[in-house]
Amino acid sequence: MMHTDNGTGNQGDQQATRPIGDTRRPALRLAVGLGDPGRESEFLPALGESGDFTIIERCLAAEPLLACLRRGQVDAALVAADLHRLSGTVLEELARTRIPLVLLTPAAETQRWRDFPGVVVPLDADPAAVRDALLAAVRGERPTLSAAAPQVEVPQPELTPGIDLAADTLSLISVASGHGSPGRTTLALSLAAALGAVAPTVLVDADLAGPSVAAYLDADPTRNLYMLAHAEPESPGEWERAILQETQPLGARSPHGVVLCGVPKPDMRGGISARFMERLLGELRRRYRYVIVDCGADLVVGSDAGVHRTVIGLTQQVLLVASADLVGLWHARTALDTLKTHLQIDPDRVALVVNRHDRRYHHGRMEIEWTLGISSAALIPYDHSAIQRAVARQRPLVWDDRSRAARAVLDLAERVHAGTIVLPPEPTTGGQPRWRQWVSALHLPWPGRNGASPKTAKGVPDGDYVTPVG
Repeated sequence: MMHTDNGTGNQGDQQATRPIGDTRRPALRLAVGLGDPGRESEFLPALGESGDFTIIERCLAAEPLLACLRRGQVDAALVAADLHRLSGTVLEELARTRIPLVLLTPAAETQRWRDFPGVVVPLDADPAAVRDALLAAVRGERPTLSAAAPQVEVPQPELTPGIDLAADTLSLISVASGHGSPGRTTLALSLAAALGAVAPTVLVDADLAGPSVAAYLDADPTRNLYMLAHAEPESPGEWERAILQETQPLGARSPHGVVLCGVPKPDMRGGISARFMERLLGELRRRYRYVIVDCGADLVVGSDAGVHRTVIGLTQQVLLVASADLVGLWHARTALDTLKTHLQIDPDRVALVVNRHDRRYHHGRMEIEWTLGISSAALIPYDHSAIQRAVARQRPLVWDDRSRAARAVLDLAERVHAGTIVLPPEPTTGGQPRWRQWVSALHLPWPGRNGASPKTAKGVPDGDYVTPVG
């Protein structure tokens, strides 16, 4: 998102501060992409007051800054290395515009920046040094830092304390399924929401063929798995910033839970590699107590199979979701054979979750386990009304306190957590009781409202009596 500065540092105010008769050259047009309000408050006033620069663009992400430089309406650019979505590829595109560029980075003297076509200064440089660097960049100079200069310890961003987990501690769980729609995403979302109520939890939508977590939660699809891969994080600090920028809260009833949405477009699937997923899961496990990964159904064939196989191979526990009907159990048998034969997954790492079970029509738990040759971790009853309410409200099923299916998922989460999970209460809005909010949303022709009566309400024929609700 790009904003034009209309505050104290705008173009008109800066030019008005010049004395009459000043013969100096006009102020240089400057675009900045600092990405930090504190940093902007430190540099922008000083650069504006110097009279050498006019701040005409303030960019909060790398893409708007690149678009600004490509239009050729600026004379120089100041960018911080931790700007949102500033990857190595985007940085190369910025350099190709041939606009004089000054880069603020915490590692200004490393070998990585020796051939950078711009001026590189330390991230903790003072405004005067940044001003001199901008002027030097405009003149085509590349001042070098003195090798004898004392090394200043640059404060690194505060990282989330690493979670010390034993090797046998269950923390990385993948939710997989066979073909069809057995409710894999619904279960993964509800499981993460329940665990996120008591411990740091992240839900990763790694289903490259059909990601749907963003639609389930009405989340921002522009913050997603692809953008995290596009940022190309390397150091722990870069991973920390990239993860914080692309994850989103799960909701008020899951205060410790966040979600990382899947790729929003099919043509972005090629940007997710198996190597990236391997590094990502390792970084997430350092920062979160539970990592729940929603995998796809393509485990052997297809362009996404390699990524899905990598996720399955790294996770400690695989929850294989199957619908309770005969077709769903058939697909579950095929997926189970794939896990055992092709992926060489230890059967002890796989647990069956039978979803949408209706005892009037479906086989019992023991018969299903005997047929498939695998123990079941949960038998979730069929609760059509609760599922439809959850989808309509775009919220996890487990938050429905009246649902039998939600109670079964909560029980599964408690066994994963090895302890009791108490979900926070539903937040109230507007100060009205929940029943009054529900009634007011019905828009029924209540007696006495706008002159209507039970017998003469609009749309009700005379002589028909409408019984008021409640």
